[in-house]
Amino acid sequence: MPEPDKSAQESAWDAYLHRVAAQLAGSGSGRDLAFAAILINLSPRDKRAVSQAEGWRQDALERAGQDALAYQLLASKAPEDEGEVRSEAARRWLALEPSNFSALMQQALGPQELLVAARESRYADLHMYDGVRWMQSALLRHPPTAQELQALGGSPNYRLEEGAVITAIGIWTAFPLTGYKALLDTCKPEAMGKTPAREADCLHVAHLLTQRSSTVLDEGFGLAIQRRLAKTPTERAAARARRRQLEWLMQASAPLGMQDGGTRFARLLADPSIHSEQQLLQRLLKDAGRPLTPPPCWKWRPPRP
Repeated sequence: MPEPDKSAQESAWDAYLHRVAAQLAGSGSGRDLAFAAILINLSPRDKRAVSQAEGWRQDALERAGQDALAYQLLASKAPEDEGEVRSEAARRWLALEPSNFSALMQQALGPQELLVAARESRYADLHMYDGVRWMQSALLRHPPTAQELQALGGSPNYRLEEGAVITAIGIWTAFPLTGYKALLDTCKPEAMGKTPAREADCLHVAHLLTQRSSTVLDEGFGLAIQRRLAKTPTERAAARARRRQLEWLMQASAPLGMQDGGTRFARLLADPSIHSEQQLLQRLLKDAGRPLTPPPCWKWRPPRP
């Protein structure tokens, strides 16, 4: 059987993204325009396409209204060289969710400034699954045609719902989150000096990330801050145990989500009672009959402080 032509598949994927982007942009809604621009930037054909994406983002900013997710897409997934769009979208997102530390993180504040501003934050929600669900629904509005599926190398058993979920997850995670390393460095014990207020601010942020967040990434960074600032053996042991639990949750659930072409993951994602990544991973383990806590014999190497 001949090997698939990867170059042809990449060209087909490029054409599919541009076709969907154009149709989304045609709706005129702020959120659709923001997503259309993301699709273009994932596979830019030429300078004209990049310029078109910039125009769509400007239009999205003007039409988003009270749509926090549209502003989030613009603030966190627009190219860095479009700083004005990113900063204005971030400002409007925070205005709609003033207690959301995740929105505050997009404000391009310095670490110390961020810590002080975070005193008003009460939770940290990246709305990851809200965004993925919506992206899935947007892709399902414009599914690949039979000809596109064949060109993309899709199997005869390709299922639209699962395919759209996998694509949406891939798009959501294709963009790095910034600011975390600077925050960790600012919350090192050696950076505390004689400023008890900074330590209190760091611990407050750690609490938001470990107790009021919606992604394992946020929880992991919060635990890292707690571990670094732990003062007693009991506190350090508690932080290590919590991190071990999180690592087990991620590693044990990793092979389960995409089994059967992502059917299980898509089914759980469709459950409106699941909001956080932690909830979904726990359900994957539970449904598979796996323990939610790591067995005593499970080996794990803690990260360096």
